[in-house]
Amino acid sequence: MEYSGYLVSGRNVDTYDVSASNYACLDTTPETNNYDYKNENGKLMVLVEAKCGSLACPPYVDNREITCVVCSK
Repeated sequence: MEYSGYLVSGRNVDTYDVSASNYACLDTTPETNNYDYKNENGKLMVLVEAKCGSLACPPYVDNREITCVVCSK
């Protein structure tokens, strides 16, 4: 296991509309760079939550964040 965290996706900053975006596994302790911040009104990373009906419940729980893990050989 390389790291574990939460599944995230993109959301538009200006309209908060859901639009096409890739999913990524965000480490629970991500590294940040506070000295290189530039607001270009892009996308925010938001947590992906389970929705029963789209996913089988159980094992998923409705409106709960989805965890993930990144592994390597």
